[in-house]
Amino acid sequence: MFYFTVLGESGLVVRSTLETSLSSLRLDVERLEYENRQLEERQKLLRDDKVALEKEARKYYLLSENAQIIKFREPEPKAENRPVLASRLIALRADRDMPVPPIQLLRFFYVSFVAFVFIGVFRKLRRKKLEERTAT
Repeated sequence: MFYFTVLGESGLVVRSTLETSLSSLRLDVERLEYENRQLEERQKLLRDDKVALEKEARKYYLLSENAQIIKFREPEPKAENRPVLASRLIALRADRDMPVPPIQLLRFFYVSFVAFVFIGVFRKLRRKKLEERTAT
């Protein structure tokens, strides 16, 4: 009974080590929360105040007094990211809810179109070469 109460898996010794590790973790969490609040305040300050921004830039980037800092606006996030479709498919889908064709079908049409173009160009060039041979 003494062994299970003091030295067991849920005994007093294990419980005390867990409590000390819990207290150290709580201290770490408090320290990180404090640091996070300080960094958020600093970020707000740097976002609005040009003097503070220049001071930080000189501190970390070793800039001289006559150096100028240019701050660009960050792009505004787009409200909606829809997949980009071909213009005719978009026109078809504008008023009706038609299904988008599977990508394998689109690939098949693309490959067949390219193959027909290559065959046509090859035949045209071959015919032109044959005409040049007969002309000379």
